[in-house]
Amino acid sequence: MKGRALKGIVLCLLAISVFLASGCASEKHYRAVEKKALEYYQDKYGLEDITVTDSYKAGNSGLFGYLDVEDRAYEMSDGNSVFWDEDNERLSDNAQADEINEAFRSQILEPLLSEFTVPLKTTEKVFLNRTAMDSFDECVFTDLYEGDIDSFLKKVKPQLWTFTVALETEDRERGEKEITDFYNSLGEYVKGWSYAYILDSGLDELTGEDWTVDDKELNVTASARYDFKNNEIKWYRQKYIEVYEGVYVTSDKLDFVFNEGDVIFEEAGTCAELQKMLDDAYYAMPVDAEENANGGYTKEDQRHESRVVLDDTSLPYFKVILSQRVMDELDDRGEISVYFLYTRDDGKPLMKYYGKESRNPYSVFRVCEEPTGRGEYGSLSPDNIYYFGTHTMEAYEDEAVEEETEAEQTDEG
Repeated sequence: MKGRALKGIVLCLLAISVFLASGCASEKHYRAVEKKALEYYQDKYGLEDITVTDSYKAGNSGLFGYLDVEDRAYEMSDGNSVFWDEDNERLSDNAQADEINEAFRSQILEPLLSEFTVPLKTTEKVFLNRTAMDSFDECVFTDLYEGDIDSFLKKVKPQLWTFTVALETEDRERGEKEITDFYNSLGEYVKGWSYAYILDSGLDELTGEDWTVDDKELNVTASARYDFKNNEIKWYRQKYIEVYEGVYVTSDKLDFVFNEGDVIFEEAGTCAELQKMLDDAYYAMPVDAEENANGGYTKEDQRHESRVVLDDTSLPYFKVILSQRVMDELDDRGEISVYFLYTRDDGKPLMKYYGKESRNPYSVFRVCEEPTGRGEYGSLSPDNIYYFGTHTMEAYEDEAVEEETEAEQTDEG
């Protein structure tokens, strides 16, 4: 017993010594980094009297404290900071950040934007090489900028931070060409990602420094994401078609655009008929069904203890008629992914009932929220039934139990 206790003490002491040694090694390492940072800054700008006044971890706060705490920032006595990137063992600083960003904006970006022939709006602030960290959120550069922004950017290729442009034009093809030309020119100077949107209206509604565009809105006809590093542009083009009064749908497949007549809601009957289909599908739980270990039942003919009850059986239901070009785009489940926008004012969402050939044959669910001008993702299939209404779930009365109770009452009588 004493031997095991002694062994445990030795292991604990060993662990403590390893921890202390690691801490000392880390402290020694960052003292060396601080010296490098000072020498880098003095040599880059020809300054001899500069000193380091403070140092701090650079990272983003998370559940367990700061992340990426290996990186450091060193504040210099002139108020600027030097940033240490541990993974790449690279030093950079923010001393020329404002000058570089302003030169990029005035000499490169604004002249390129002036070539657009349609109304546009961009995010107000431009950031190059932004660290975007809680403890150190600056634009930093390693190379010395000597006044020639064109050659400097082509050499450095800094990261462009969240730059967004929106155009307003009903000529989508013209807008796409101008955006593509703009991106190709801008790609000579920067790397990273950028976003663009083509609106047919509503440009003036974009306000604030960091406005965003909901690319599923009715007025957005196309959106683009551009990869400056690989010089690639990915377009998502959309067109909403009205499939029922106040209900609009667009394809969610990349670059597959609905045309008028591609989706038609054709009235096929009343919800009274749909209610019968649901009742036939969800019949009573057998009285002798045996519950298994997982809380379910083993009988093949067992269904559900509750049933779907449509709130208004006088409503019509619809089958979806899809054009051949849409049918050719159906997935292996016989569906096409779509996005619904719902603007009706009667408060009845679009519901869907799966046909008997579906994987999940007897369920009804919402694919559009109540009218808020917002929609959600869903799918369309010619095998399904759609209606505008609501439903409730009611307990399914066991007919066998009812018959038995009636028989007992007769005997007692």
